[in-house]
Amino acid sequence: MNSFLIDRLSGYAGQNPARFHMPGHKGLLPPPFDKIAPLDVTELPQTGSLYFEADEGAVRKSEKLMSGFYRAADCFYLTGGATQGIYAMLSALLQPGDTVLVDRASHCSVYHALALFDLNPVYFFRETIYPWGVPGRVCSSQIPGGFAAAIYTQPSYYGVIAPAPQTNAPLLCDGAHGAHLPFVLDNYTPPARLWTVSAHKTLGALGQSALLLSDGSVPASILREKTAVFGTASPSFVLLSSIDSIVSRIFAWDFNRIRNFTAAVSAQDERVLSSERAGVPIDPCRITLCTGKGFGDAHDIAQKFGVIAEMADSENIVFLLSPHNTDDDLARLLKAIESIPMRPSGQKKNSKLTLPHPVLTASPHEAFWAPKKQVEGREAIGKTAAATIAPSPPGIPILAPGEKIERIHIEFLEAMNYNRNDMIFQVLA
Repeated sequence: MNSFLIDRLSGYAGQNPARFHMPGHKGLLPPPFDKIAPLDVTELPQTGSLYFEADEGAVRKSEKLMSGFYRAADCFYLTGGATQGIYAMLSALLQPGDTVLVDRASHCSVYHALALFDLNPVYFFRETIYPWGVPGRVCSSQIPGGFAAAIYTQPSYYGVIAPAPQTNAPLLCDGAHGAHLPFVLDNYTPPARLWTVSAHKTLGALGQSALLLSDGSVPASILREKTAVFGTASPSFVLLSSIDSIVSRIFAWDFNRIRNFTAAVSAQDERVLSSERAGVPIDPCRITLCTGKGFGDAHDIAQKFGVIAEMADSENIVFLLSPHNTDDDLARLLKAIESIPMRPSGQKKNSKLTLPHPVLTASPHEAFWAPKKQVEGREAIGKTAAATIAPSPPGIPILAPGEKIERIHIEFLEAMNYNRNDMIFQVLA
């Protein structure tokens, strides 16, 4: 199978052209950038355009092939990460003032979109999976109607593949962590009308590379227009070609090796979040390990084994695996996991630090754009948040613009060691 963009870029570089176009390095950079510099161009007649290209162009041909992997009607390449996709799909379906059903476990980029587009959220919540303390199934299937759209996350940062909320509203999905799922799940189906995935997170593309996928119900012209609005006018063709390369390489990647490894680790270690323990499907290329001292254990295995996790929290360590991990990588990871002592988890049901449902004292839009000031720690109690407070990763807000800051929020953040020595809040002035 051809790599359309790589062929175009390599062909152009091979002509040894006199470059009087962007970028300023003219294809010449010192190591380690010397290999990639000749391919680093923007939109040229020889390479085509990302946003304004006919169906026969290299970018469009590659996008159409990629859509087939996801059982989608269409696909649009992004160089601004899944955040660009979230902004594009929300703005494609919604108008300012619309009410949208929102997964409270959404990434902060969804909350930023609510504020930017003047959308009114109604949140749905998820059950907590203990002892990992991570969001699982939707709490109730009885969700009221009347929404202009609904957006949810699948899979989560912790690998939970929970079902979508039951709603008649047009469904959108932040699938940033699920770019690999069509290649590892036997029963993969499109998760929404529109969904976005990060090709760089779990596939072999470069950072910031992502896809916006569609079931065809929204005109391609609208989606391309929106991706252009929220993307750079000079998209990196190096990033685009790294997405394009997936089309020709994907079936050479051995996902079964990774699935077998994670299954074996899960079978021998009850601390691993699994489908059986969680009661919902779990990403077979991710290991969420509940150690009871996530931050400290992640630091220790990095020092002792050179094993660098994707993230840690107070309880868990999360490891992202892909076919690009070598057998030596997997052996080191296994040794690292086995070195972590068994200990009780601090996550208990009915925890006193369970966050309350948010109390909105202003709309996200009003709070985001209103005059604001900074206050420290407990001085924020009783005030209205003017910005997201979202420990990242995983980037899920504890507080969002327009929400009342309560004592429990401060205690929760302190327990997470979040900015413990310098906890600064932006609040309405």
